[in-house]
Amino acid sequence: MNGSSAFHIILSVTFMVFLFGGLCEAGVVVNVDIINDIGRNVQLGLHCKSKDKDLGPQSLAPQQHWGFRKTLDFWGVTLFFCHFEWENQSKWFDILVAGRDRNTCAEHPCVWSIRPSGPCRLTGKEKCFPWNDQY
Repeated sequence: MNGSSAFHIILSVTFMVFLFGGLCEAGVVVNVDIINDIGRNVQLGLHCKSKDKDLGPQSLAPQQHWGFRKTLDFWGVTLFFCHFEWENQSKWFDILVAGRDRNTCAEHPCVWSIRPSGPCRLTGKEKCFPWNDQY
C-alpha cells in the first residue's frame, strides 16, 4: 500500500468516527420548563425563540409553568432565548444553550425558576444566572 492510499484510509476512518460520534450526540432531546417565581400576584409575560423558530408570547400567573421540547442540533449550537416582562421590568436570557445545558438537562427536564434577580436552573445543583445585557 502506498502512502497516498494509507492517507485516504486514515482520513476516511477519522471522518466516520467524527460523523457517527456527532450523530449520537445529535439525538439529545431537552425539555425546558419555565416557572414564574417573580412574586406574589405578579403576572410574567415571556416570548421565547431561536433564530429559526418563534414559540410565541406566553403569560404566566405566579407559580405557573410553561415549557417546550427541543432536539439539539448536530453541531451543538442550539440556542433559544426568552424575553421576560413584568410590572415595569423587561429582561432577556438565553434559556437553552446546547453547550451549557446538554449534560445537565439531557436526562431530566431543564427547570428554570424566573426570579427578579435572574433565572435559576433548578435541574441538578441549583445555579442562578444574571440577566443578559439589554438588546
